[in-house]
Amino acid sequence: MKLLNQPLKNIKWLKENSKTGFKYLAGINRSIYPAQVTKLANSLNKMNCIRPIVTAVISFITGKSERYIIDGQHLFNAMIRNNMSIPYIDIKIKDKQDLVETIALLNASSKSWSMLDYITAWSSLIPDYVRLNHYYQVYDIELSTIAGIMNGGVGSSGSVTKRIKDGKFKIVNESDSVKILDYLTDILKIVPRMNRYENNYLCSEYIKFINSTKNYEKIHLKFLGRLEEKRVKFVLATQEEGKLQQLFNELTKN
Repeated sequence: MKLLNQPLKNIKWLKENSKTGFKYLAGINRSIYPAQVTKLANSLNKMNCIRPIVTAVISFITGKSERYIIDGQHLFNAMIRNNMSIPYIDIKIKDKQDLVETIALLNASSKSWSMLDYITAWSSLIPDYVRLNHYYQVYDIELSTIAGIMNGGVGSSGSVTKRIKDGKFKIVNESDSVKILDYLTDILKIVPRMNRYENNYLCSEYIKFINSTKNYEKIHLKFLGRLEEKRVKFVLATQEEGKLQQLFNELTKN
């Protein structure tokens, strides 16, 4: 039996070949990637295990008290693969919101969650996150841009990201947001895809433009036609601050 290099306080052990086990938080915690399990299994062969699995006994998932892995599911599978006894430590989780916040906090000190990981986790609790994930699957637009649009264009992309991570993201004026996503999709069919910075700049400037243009929906098709004619000029406009707004305004003139 392989043991921890150093014993830790409150550590419990799940013996190898035990008939009991731990449950996974499917749909809340991120998916298990076999390649990551292999990487950890190889690390265990060299250094043994230096940290426990974090678990909690909770009943609000199925109505029955069961022990779930809160952090360390890849490590858990690596130790199973290596036929090791598994060290674990229980923490208290009071409700589903506390569960998501705790998982996010623990991941902040290891392999950080992506924004999509947070959206997946909060989707189990907040309907707005389910809708956000739906629109991310529908539109070929960067997630942060979609989130900013759905959130009413409030604040910077960094502030929207923080709201997503904190479980405070809300969809504002969903029907209007979908129109903007449709308009932006039409634009991206015409203009060439560029690097990430220029794509984000384009999206940000275009959203500002349509929000400041009265009755934009009435001129959208004409705007697209004129943009098609000015594709070369458009590419040059992405290289200089303020030029896109100038170009967009030119395209709306009679």
